[in-house]
Amino acid sequence: MNTDERVERSKSKERIDYSKIGFSNLDDPLVKVEPSDKIMVEPVWTLEGDFEGGMYVDYIAEHPEYDGIYVRTGLLKRLEKAAESLDDKYRLVVRAGHRPLDVQRRLLRECMQDYKDDHPEVSDEEALEHARTFVSDPDNSQPPHCCGAAVDVELFDVDSNTLVDFGSTMNVDDDISYLHYDQITPEQKANRMLLLRAMLEQGLASVAFEWWHFSYGDQTWAWFYGKSDSLYGVIDL
Repeated sequence: MNTDERVERSKSKERIDYSKIGFSNLDDPLVKVEPSDKIMVEPVWTLEGDFEGGMYVDYIAEHPEYDGIYVRTGLLKRLEKAAESLDDKYRLVVRAGHRPLDVQRRLLRECMQDYKDDHPEVSDEEALEHARTFVSDPDNSQPPHCCGAAVDVELFDVDSNTLVDFGSTMNVDDDISYLHYDQITPEQKANRMLLLRAMLEQGLASVAFEWWHFSYGDQTWAWFYGKSDSLYGVIDL
């Protein structure tokens, strides 16, 4: 697929049947993402009030050696190339990479509970289905972040010294987080396309429900590019 075809592919909201996608355990270690002239490393746990970040804070308090953002080396190489491809006015901001399974399971539970709190009429099954839209369930898939195969990113505008406006903050479990959501401004849409194309050109895959999430080597990536197996399974440090 060329980049335009990949952009079209990114519009699919098909529910992926992970049971039909195998996974490998390619010998590709986790490595720490380091800042550079084109990459800013600002983890979600440094953001005040971030829903997901607070869970990392608790995890790091118990595991102080977990002191940065980690990804597989294959992903890091493509991430660095994507950053280098951006216009000089932009820097790629990396917010999250590998996610411990403990954090993944808690994130799913709390996303489910938040939805139930806002919609008390729904059943546990309906709340879980909603939560699975935004958080991979380890019980039925190999979660991309837990495989070290996914990153959450945004852009920083050096000229204006501000984050680029994508129409929403990260980690919002609402329709506005959808990659191709149409109820945002033309400028916000263009910003999403700028980030999307930079990542797709390096062979990463997007997801329909989170404009900030991209992956390489996980089951979502395998589905996106029509492969029968992923490269990576779940890994812990």
